[in-house]
Amino acid sequence: MILKLSAYNKPYFLQLGFYRLGLVCLLLLALAGCSGKVTEAPPKQEVTSQRTTHPNPEVESQLVRLDAANILTQQQRHQESLDLIQTLQLGLLPNKYHWQALELAATNSLALDNGWQALRLIEYFSQALPSLSRQQQYQLFGYRADAFLLTGFYSNALENRHNQARAALNKQQQKAAYQALWLNMQQINSETLLSLQKQSQTLLQGWIDLALVRRTVVDHPELFVARLDQWHNTWPRHPAQAFMPEEMQLLVKLSEKQIVHLGVFLPETGPLADPASVLRDALIARQLDALKQGYPAPKITFFNTQGASLDELYTQAIAAGVEVVIGPLAKANVGLIENRSRLPLPTLALNYGNNINFRNTSLYQFGLSAENEAVQVALKAWQSGFRRALILTPENSWGTRVKESFIVAWEKLGGEVTHSRQYGESLTLDKSLRELLEVQLSQQRHQRLTRLLGQRPHFAPRPREDSDFLFIHATPATARQIKPALSFLRAANLPVLATSSIYSGNSNPNQDKDMNGIAFCDIPWYLQTDNPLENAIRSTWPENISRYGRLYAMGADAYLLAQRMPLFDALPESRIEGATGRLSHTNRRIIRELEWAQFNRGRVEPLAANAFENKEQLVDQLTAD
Repeated sequence: MILKLSAYNKPYFLQLGFYRLGLVCLLLLALAGCSGKVTEAPPKQEVTSQRTTHPNPEVESQLVRLDAANILTQQQRHQESLDLIQTLQLGLLPNKYHWQALELAATNSLALDNGWQALRLIEYFSQALPSLSRQQQYQLFGYRADAFLLTGFYSNALENRHNQARAALNKQQQKAAYQALWLNMQQINSETLLSLQKQSQTLLQGWIDLALVRRTVVDHPELFVARLDQWHNTWPRHPAQAFMPEEMQLLVKLSEKQIVHLGVFLPETGPLADPASVLRDALIARQLDALKQGYPAPKITFFNTQGASLDELYTQAIAAGVEVVIGPLAKANVGLIENRSRLPLPTLALNYGNNINFRNTSLYQFGLSAENEAVQVALKAWQSGFRRALILTPENSWGTRVKESFIVAWEKLGGEVTHSRQYGESLTLDKSLRELLEVQLSQQRHQRLTRLLGQRPHFAPRPREDSDFLFIHATPATARQIKPALSFLRAANLPVLATSSIYSGNSNPNQDKDMNGIAFCDIPWYLQTDNPLENAIRSTWPENISRYGRLYAMGADAYLLAQRMPLFDALPESRIEGATGRLSHTNRRIIRELEWAQFNRGRVEPLAANAFENKEQLVDQLTAD
């Protein structure tokens, strides 16, 4: 999720005169009626007369709309306000009100996480703006930084944020802008930061250098202090010397305390023996990789959970000198420990329990959750400007959980589910797609017309046109059938977004070409090239990769996470770049932020930032990252 800290003031809201209040209320009532929803009466507005009624009725109509959009924004009815703002006609709106319209447009678009909309409307309302005050420049840089961050144009985002700090009117504004810049950089992965480091202007490069030093505390904490000292020597007069992020001193203390002994609770026999073996191999591989590179690596001791109680295992681990536990793996065991107030040792469970609000402060939970991926698809679709979703998942508990997670996330964002179907024994994939697209309604209209005319007119079935995209959760074999079926049903242009389940992790262009155009999220190990540890695991256990590739990545991340639990305790907003994604936590449940890709000619390629953008004119030149 993108964290927006714009460091600009709230929009300046016009206060309405009593004469216009009636017109505004009528307009608001009309909007409520058009929405088809019954809402509670808005709170009474404090109003005083500020502007006189414009003598031109057409101009006054535009100003009343602006006033109404103003009230809607105050009530946090962002979509309604935005709909109204987009009806404004620049030719009729006096120039002195263009800035207020821009403020409202940017504020509402960003509140809805719609970066593309924000960029378009900023460009639109900037056309006839008079010269901007310093305060307005400060705000505009902030709006653009947030919008570019949402759309994935990170170089533009950081440049605008840095320019915002330079446009600040006082130290307070400058500090707010630099704090926002720092937080924005924490949301960008190291690979992107390294590429931006080479492109950036001098002072911004110093901030990026500092952000990369901060990442050292995750991978190689023993090097953190030395690299921070090196940064201070390289940038003695950099603004960050005066506005140093407060967390840096805390990170110095954390880097001095290293975990030296990990205990792992895994079964050696039973139904979970195979995945446990994969996790065990991945943990050892990660340890050996660190030693090979000359870095310190904690000792690992394994404890067999089969036939032993959790209390017995913790007793054995304490006796062996273990500092942090990785495991257990079985969901039932995770459920047992999450309901305890505390555990004998800090623990990273390798599964999620059922209590999402557990209060055990010595426990973190980590796993490969398809439900978490569904939430990320919902967010990606929303940020791409989509609002109406079709859903297609398998008819089983796996598919139902993913569908329900997507719906909850999508409706929480404000999206609408126009239709959903599950395929399986009771409904074939072809039939489920036909019902999803309501092709049968087109066929029924054709039948009625045939009966009415007494002859069979030329007919081609037409799918529904009231949806923005299709969300799918499917195996690779099933996913390869969906795009050809959509083409046959005349819905080839319908965007398709998916979870990682559609990709096997192995390149297969001849078969995967049938998925061309499908966008999906997946783990970095599968989407990035030349990772030495992944390559070593692939060559060592080639027969297991197709089935357990993501589980190997999870084991590698568990090794790192177990050592960085103190970092999450001290700085809850921290992120760790792992093999399974960018790792953060909510309520001590590890969340994986995945990367996005798209099939092109059967090959997996990074998803372009504007992949779903209709390529209308944008605000200014976009720098490809």
